[in-house]
Amino acid sequence: MGGSEVHTHLELAAIFAAFVAVATLFSLVSSGAGAMGGGSTPDSDMYPVFAAGEPCLEPIGEVTGSSSIQGLSGTFVDTVAVRVAHTGEDDPVDLARATVTVMAGTYLEILAPSKDTLPEPGTWSAATPRGDNLLGAGEECTIRLRLDRPIPAGESLTVLVRPEGNAPCSITSPACAPAPSSPEKD
Repeated sequence: MGGSEVHTHLELAAIFAAFVAVATLFSLVSSGAGAMGGGSTPDSDMYPVFAAGEPCLEPIGEVTGSSSIQGLSGTFVDTVAVRVAHTGEDDPVDLARATVTVMAGTYLEILAPSKDTLPEPGTWSAATPRGDNLLGAGEECTIRLRLDRPIPAGESLTVLVRPEGNAPCSITSPACAPAPSSPEKD
């Protein structure tokens, strides 16, 4: 009986090896046939992958911040303003389709766009020259962020503004409160 079990295991091993050989040969023939047609053709079932273009936004000036919570002004920041400029020569940037991410210490948040000029917690808004969401080449605007929770004033803050199809504009600065004598620009 011992010989018949060994014989059965050998048969199974031979069947498995034949299966692997046929599957390998089939995959090699399939990939070779695709290359013979002038290269690979895009598969309609696959998601397209687009490389991001160059950053078309550039930071201008400092990151300013303030606290909307009474008693925390000067020590904590939950409202942040950054100025950016469209440096490209292409079409206007649609800021309504941009993604804004904020990082500070252990704080990481992707903010939602807001239609209000003074955003609610967890949102951001842009004040463009024309009052719409489009920022033309050479134009500047102020982006206001409202964090979900306050962060200590002076903590390093990174804001990533990524317009659709472009690399993000990275703004890293301490989250500092504005000087009392300097009004904010729009």
